[in-house]
Amino acid sequence: MAIHARNKQRGFLSIDGVFWLMLIAVALGFILLLSWKMFGNTDVTIEQSNISTLIANTKKLKGSNGYGTSGQNLVPSLINVEGTGSMGISGTSLTNQWNGAVTVVSNGMTFTISESNVPKSACIILAAGVAKGKQTTTTINGASAVTGEVMAVAASTSCSSDSNTIAWTTY
Repeated sequence: MAIHARNKQRGFLSIDGVFWLMLIAVALGFILLLSWKMFGNTDVTIEQSNISTLIANTKKLKGSNGYGTSGQNLVPSLINVEGTGSMGISGTSLTNQWNGAVTVVSNGMTFTISESNVPKSACIILAAGVAKGKQTTTTINGASAVTGEVMAVAASTSCSSDSNTIAWTTY
């Protein structure tokens, strides 16, 4: 009489285990992709906050005759009142998240904030996101000024290079 031993399946994982590992890998990949996109826009979010801070703090500098003589640099005053947000400061100069120059200049009763070296994707988001009211005009790469909200479609056309310049003029 022969005794037959049962052969047990040998292997690392069953088909079910492989399926679940693949599902977990896809889910983790999706989470990593979303995280990368979210953190990739951190510079734009920080810069948009910095511009809002500059606008709010520059408005605090307005006197009965406006912001001073036309062409006057307002950056030293903003640095002194700690009104520059998290922008880079070097002496009396400001830099944005992409190491571009940031200026704040009086126009008399209005002032202009300009930023250079802004990447295309950031340019579109900043142009469309900063000026929402009728009291602000936006100029992209020296083109015609747009009063009020800039639509993302228009900003996509105007933000034409990898290094753009945006200027906002407000009261």
